[in-house]
Amino acid sequence: MITGAVVAVGAALGAVRAKRVLGNPFGAVEKELDKRDRTLREEHSDTVALRHQAHYLSETGDLAGAVEVSERMLAERVRALGEDDPHVLVTRYNLATLRGRAGDGAGAAEAFERLALDMERVHGSDYIYTGQARRAAIHWRKEAEGGSQGTE
Repeated sequence: MITGAVVAVGAALGAVRAKRVLGNPFGAVEKELDKRDRTLREEHSDTVALRHQAHYLSETGDLAGAVEVSERMLAERVRALGEDDPHVLVTRYNLATLRGRAGDGAGAAEAFERLALDMERVHGSDYIYTGQARRAAIHWRKEAEGGSQGTE
């Protein structure tokens, strides 16, 4: 009797899974997200170490070192995930912020300007982070041009 119940529950769960996969209009999207999540989970241990090293350097005040390590991490993520992957775009955002914090306002502004264009192309102009990248580009451009003195 218990064996029959176990078989019935297993069959019911299998049917629910099949219905969810076959009846889900977002199945292809979920598969792509699963693939990307798996890629990040399986990210090479050297890349994971770079992420941790960049964070540590940033937290301890070595911003130039954090920029250097983050550039290497970005190159690895682009190689593994592609230019338009959301994780790559976030890495670019973080790297641009680090550049500005490290004293390279012009470099940060340029990076955010390029990023805003790419985010608009990938996600659209109404995407919240597209707007944030645009605002960050303006902020760092002002910083590069001598701060916000004389502006309203």
